[in-house]
Amino acid sequence: MRKHRYIALTALFALVVSACSSSTPSPSSAPAASAPAASATTAASTEPSASAAAASPSAEVLAPDPAEAVIPGVEANAEISFWTFYLSPTFDQYIKDTIARFEATYPGVTVKWEDHQATFQADLNNAFAAGIAPDVINLSVSEGWVSDYATKGQLLGLNSTVPKAVQDIYFPGLWNEQLVKGENFQFPWYQGLNVELINKKIYEEGAGLNAADFPKNIEALPALCKTIKDKTGTVCDIRLTVNDLLSQMVYEGNVDVINDAGTAFTFDSKAGVDWLQMYVDMVAAGTVDNTVLTTNDDRVGLLLFSAGQAAFYATGPNLVRDVKSNNATLYDNLAMQPSPVGKSGVLGKGLMSISVNKSTKFPNASIALAQFFTNPRSMVQFSKQVAVYPSSPSAYDDPYFSAVPSAIEDSARPLAKDIISTYKDIVPTIPKKADVNQIVLKAIESALFNKVPAQQALTDAVAAANKLIQ
Repeated sequence: MRKHRYIALTALFALVVSACSSSTPSPSSAPAASAPAASATTAASTEPSASAAAASPSAEVLAPDPAEAVIPGVEANAEISFWTFYLSPTFDQYIKDTIARFEATYPGVTVKWEDHQATFQADLNNAFAAGIAPDVINLSVSEGWVSDYATKGQLLGLNSTVPKAVQDIYFPGLWNEQLVKGENFQFPWYQGLNVELINKKIYEEGAGLNAADFPKNIEALPALCKTIKDKTGTVCDIRLTVNDLLSQMVYEGNVDVINDAGTAFTFDSKAGVDWLQMYVDMVAAGTVDNTVLTTNDDRVGLLLFSAGQAAFYATGPNLVRDVKSNNATLYDNLAMQPSPVGKSGVLGKGLMSISVNKSTKFPNASIALAQFFTNPRSMVQFSKQVAVYPSSPSAYDDPYFSAVPSAIEDSARPLAKDIISTYKDIVPTIPKKADVNQIVLKAIESALFNKVPAQQALTDAVAAANKLIQ
């Protein structure tokens, strides 16, 4: 029954999804993965097309400005490749116009752009293995991709290669997130606000709750989900950040996941066990959808919520446009509230970034492109097309951010600067992070679904993870 529901929803979603989504974060204080996303296409050429132009939101084409050329020593006649994640076809015209402005700003440099979607990480891993990875890469900070690839030595360090005046363009907390051995490997790109979209038909009419009183803290979620299940028969639509579970432990549970020396994992502490037990108890109570909780597909939860089958959904405000496209009736019954904060008390970390391949033949041109897409001018234009937010304080001087919004998806816009200015990555450097995360994921799933005690699951995972680094 559940399998048939998923197949039907997947078919529906493939036909209608067309707006940008910040992915389906867990109800964590760290906004999880993904992109302002688009449709299910897998690549986009830089050749303009009528269909792409029709799909892209209208936007002013900005004229080149010599002041945007802030990276010195760009290689003459450099040819660089750029991969993005889930941006085509909705934002084809924006990407192409920005590339054209970049090429005019740095004459002689040419850019080949591709957009990769559901297979992005597999495609990138294969490209790195084959020695043909792109020069410039759109990576998710919230899912831990930057630190994963940086730890493997595949990304270019930026602290010594980018002028200090350029580094200072960005919010310090965003520039200094996901450091590996003190080095930054990413230009902060578009940011999301962590919010709960609330289906008032289920949440208010069915469960008798008030959307304005949505919980402020993570610890209140189990009781909330029980109330919703008892009164409506609906389970909660929650997804763990499966690619970066140690990060989620830190933000939600205030867990010390590794010792100060970075030589031994410690996430089987009482704080770690308490964090995991909260989810184990929800699974045992039948109040969460198990098909969503640990799925690798961060859009399964979106399908359920967009189809009106969930009471709330943690994501970014930009996802409201997907809901509007998919289900106008649900859009008319939406409320939006800030997502609950974890025990760490930190609101969150960044969403998306742009990194440079360490092996690029054109490091300065590649740095220039990554910086250009993330500079204030480019980001203001992007923000005017979809509910994403710049990484630079000066971008918020544009009157667009102080204007009173009318649509629900834009209701958080005037607060964005104050919220994003607080973002920081509080997760320590994790050696062999991707391998450790897989150990942690298996342990967590054994506790959630196979009745292994939370303490045993995490202690066994710590022992296995320590073997990788000792």
